[in-house]
Amino acid sequence: MTDLLAVLCGFILLTSNGRVASFSVGCIPLITHDARERTRHYQRCHHCRHQIKNGRQRNVLVFESEVGEDGSIDELESAEASNESRTTISEVKASKREMMRFAAPALGIFLTNPLLSNIDNAFVGKTTGTAGLAALSPATICTDQILYLFSFLSRATTGLVSRAYGADSDGKNGNVDAAREAASAPLTVSLICGVILSILYAFLTPAMLSGMNVNPSLRRNAASYVYWRGAIAWAALAQACSLQVMLATRDAVTPLVIVAAAALLNIVGDALFCAWPFRWGCAGAAAATSLATLLSSGLMLVALKRKQLLSSLRLPKRKDLTSLLDFTGPLLAITVTRLIGFVAMQKRAMTLGVEPLAAYQLCINVIMFFLLFGEPLSQLSQTKLPPLVDAQDGDAIMANLKSILILGLGASIGVGACSFAAVRFGSFLFTSDAAVQAVAKAAAPGVFYAVSTAIMAVTVDGAMLASRDFSFMLFMGLTTSILQLYTLNWCNSITTIFGTFTFRLASYTVGVIARVKLGKGEIGRAVQKKRANRAMQTATS
Repeated sequence: MTDLLAVLCGFILLTSNGRVASFSVGCIPLITHDARERTRHYQRCHHCRHQIKNGRQRNVLVFESEVGEDGSIDELESAEASNESRTTISEVKASKREMMRFAAPALGIFLTNPLLSNIDNAFVGKTTGTAGLAALSPATICTDQILYLFSFLSRATTGLVSRAYGADSDGKNGNVDAAREAASAPLTVSLICGVILSILYAFLTPAMLSGMNVNPSLRRNAASYVYWRGAIAWAALAQACSLQVMLATRDAVTPLVIVAAAALLNIVGDALFCAWPFRWGCAGAAAATSLATLLSSGLMLVALKRKQLLSSLRLPKRKDLTSLLDFTGPLLAITVTRLIGFVAMQKRAMTLGVEPLAAYQLCINVIMFFLLFGEPLSQLSQTKLPPLVDAQDGDAIMANLKSILILGLGASIGVGACSFAAVRFGSFLFTSDAAVQAVAKAAAPGVFYAVSTAIMAVTVDGAMLASRDFSFMLFMGLTTSILQLYTLNWCNSITTIFGTFTFRLASYTVGVIARVKLGKGEIGRAVQKKRANRAMQTATS
């Protein structure tokens, strides 16, 4: 029967290991699961050999290297096995080099803000003394931490725009129109929230500082810092959203140039407003940061317009709000749980005295600076994984995750060591107070553990955001937040305060890795499904 069909064949429909391939040759259907019979057909059918040899056969599961000069074909089993390995390796294999091309400039972007915060600390500490440095701690709670509360908008921007852009593995051939449309809602909402924040800062700053039980001797300096930073909250949120649009479309160089220009202005402003000739202290540092933020946000919008990514400002439609709320609702809750931990740490430090509080401010800024070495790795996951998760491509997901985790592990050790050295040997750069320096040096090991753990946590957090595994993130956030709040009651030094932070991040990292290994969540199920399919193919071969 097979020979008869081989003679009369019109086209072949092959089914093998769950894959279907159709062949448009002059043959009638030959349907068989016997690989040897299919191979014999090709060897006997002159028309099939001619089509394959001359490259006119489409969708064929036999490669050119397996077709002899006479048109003969090797065993089909080896051809199919070769097809599996070649497509997997050539199309899916993650390139660490390509990742580093994105991560290196992205790292510069994310390091700029904490670097400038440390420069602010140095100017304030040197020009106004320990009291000014201590005043920055409650001031940054009211500014940086509240702005961090709205980071769910920038994270939602990354997810929405990267999915809409849909670039290939090289970051090319993306849909600019779709990306621009997706960015409209988060950019508009960011500006609205920023304007409301600026108004609240103008009227409620004294009440915030009073409600935090800030030492009365520190309130004047703290308030001057908050007023300046609060006035441009709208620009800060717009800048964060614009930055994420460019990163989601795989452009890390343009925002790096913009942020570098703003950083230069900030440093010059610190010198003018803090040191000479104005000598404004905390207010001078805030003024320099505010001017730099206005410059960078303006340049970001210009760059988006030039790249045809600047969306029009309009009230979001119901569909836009639904898409945005799919991200912002859970992300807001997750961000709140994390913010609670940061605020609780700073409030606990405020009970230890002025010198420990100044040392805490010094150390926490060093931690935040070095922690952001993991942010580019998180961005890699957020920009590369969403299309793979949507396609349930387990091999591609694992290839990217392995590459990113290897980079994260190396960064955690190296960057953690740098943070230890910065606190242990560089505290004199931030303060001339010997007592503050001594407290900071004693906390150096705690800083190392906190930074090393934080980089790994930020790295795996990007994968959870890419897969939109918000329920797990919220569960872990609530659980670890409650544990941290409880243990902070027993902390009597800044070292033990940082210990609660380390424990929280380590628990989250272990939980994420275990979730993927157990086949839970979108990523875990995709990886588990691929493994199950491969095991089934091995068993049936």
